[in-house]
Amino acid sequence: MRDEIVRLRDAGLTYREIADKLNSQHGTDHTDQSIRGIYRRATADHKPRPDYNLTEALKKGVTLETIADRVDVSERVAKAMIDDLAEQGLCIDEQDGVYRVSNVPHGEVQTVNCDWRGDKIIRFGVVSDNHFGSHFTQITLLHDAYRFFKAEGIADVYNPGDLTEGENMRPGHAYECYIHGADAHTDEVIRNYPKVDGITTHCILGNHDASFVKHVGLDISRTIAKERPDMRFLGMDQAYIQLTPNCMLELRHPGGGSAYALSYKPQKIIESMSGGEKPNILLLGHFHKAEYIPYRNVHCVQAGTTQAQSNFMRNHNLAAYMGYWLIEIHVNDDGQINRFKPEFMQCYRAIKDDWKEWR
Repeated sequence: MRDEIVRLRDAGLTYREIADKLNSQHGTDHTDQSIRGIYRRATADHKPRPDYNLTEALKKGVTLETIADRVDVSERVAKAMIDDLAEQGLCIDEQDGVYRVSNVPHGEVQTVNCDWRGDKIIRFGVVSDNHFGSHFTQITLLHDAYRFFKAEGIADVYNPGDLTEGENMRPGHAYECYIHGADAHTDEVIRNYPKVDGITTHCILGNHDASFVKHVGLDISRTIAKERPDMRFLGMDQAYIQLTPNCMLELRHPGGGSAYALSYKPQKIIESMSGGEKPNILLLGHFHKAEYIPYRNVHCVQAGTTQAQSNFMRNHNLAAYMGYWLIEIHVNDDGQINRFKPEFMQCYRAIKDDWKEWR
């Protein structure tokens, strides 16, 4: 029977199919696990089976049974192999037992509770839309911001998205980039995003960062986070930070283009929120504009950018407000805001080809 199992296995049958066939023909009670064990013992001295490209299989969709069958492991180990790829940043969905790479950015909106100890003054920095990989990124400006935050005693910086320039955002986009591919963008952030002792950066990913999910199913934040423990990633597009029991900060990277009026998009975003869902503070990325507007009891800040005006933005009459924010809030004993002090440090002149100085 052992030779028959080897013959059927080498003919391409799965362990389960072999078990069913033998049980039917010989009246045995083999399971796929017992057949696997017999086959392994019978072929212990044989040449190993060719490597199985699990990533490629996941692009088409694959079951745990198929993975286990192809690489001669248990389904539990097969699931661990999938989990390992997910830890490396591959976005994988499961439906009806089929695992498949997902090219749709998704995930639950995270809420982070801060350890508020009754401080009456809370201060933090804000940077946004850094666009590493773009010919127009201003890495020097971003490092200037973190030197400023360090001098001001800031411990937390919030970044509402688009750390990278992304991939294939529009026709001709590649010509505005000095690096290409998810790995290159990931390495660039790991190497050149400011790292300052005592400062933690809390980030969400924006639409440019999400381009790697759309094209190759890869969430670059997971790889960056492993190498940069000072950077805390809170998901895609949106996250909440509970600064105090009665002060919620929201990071948001919305979609759509800029409007004719600076405050139009923030107003429409806030108007779309129901009363019980509004944050106390809203930090908006994406538009590359800088503005503070108190509206419907929301302190809204457009976060600006550390990317100069690109050719695309110039051709579409879109301004880039380069700079960074220092925000100070005063709260009462219950943690409710009674004073809000935003300060924008604006940069008026970009450094041409600043990225070359950081290569």
